[in-house]
Amino acid sequence: MNFSVKNCRVSVSFYFFALLCAAAFFDRSGTMLWGLLAALLHECGHLAAMFFIPGHAPREVSFTPFGIKISNSPLSEFAGGNGTVLAAGSVTNFLSAALTFGFLPAFAGVSAVLGLLNILPVEGMDGGGILRLWLQRHMPESNAHRVVRRVSWATIVVLGLSGLTILLDTGYNFTLLGAAAALALAGMKKRTGED
Repeated sequence: MNFSVKNCRVSVSFYFFALLCAAAFFDRSGTMLWGLLAALLHECGHLAAMFFIPGHAPREVSFTPFGIKISNSPLSEFAGGNGTVLAAGSVTNFLSAALTFGFLPAFAGVSAVLGLLNILPVEGMDGGGILRLWLQRHMPESNAHRVVRRVSWATIVVLGLSGLTILLDTGYNFTLLGAAAALALAGMKKRTGED
């Protein structure tokens, strides 16, 4: 399905809908479906901010089973990026968590966790981009890049050690350890994309 919104071409893959249907059918707890909805709202928060800030509107948005790709996005260009656009995704998650806490606690929890993970100061995440933009106002770009990389790895190490401690205490809870691994992969992907 293809359509346009304010000179932005939007394409939604059949497989994106198939993933939503599979999540609804196979995930009896609803956690995966709530996660997909929270991720969709997160990206819609970025998009809304892009459309409202002059000069930041994307050219194309694609919804695929592997994520939402935004072409010509300030999210991928730190030097020309905008902190408001970067923060908008997590702000949307926090607002949706606050609004649904009383009657959809599972969705509120998933949305809050997604917002928190994205706002962490980790390279490749929104928080890392915000930190980098702020640092570039106070120091040369190369120094800002180095500081963001160090803060990213320090954050991932703390999360990883916390996750390992929880795993050893409970014997089965891999959640925080998995989150640290995912953040490390996101940082490495970002780093290889820049090199």
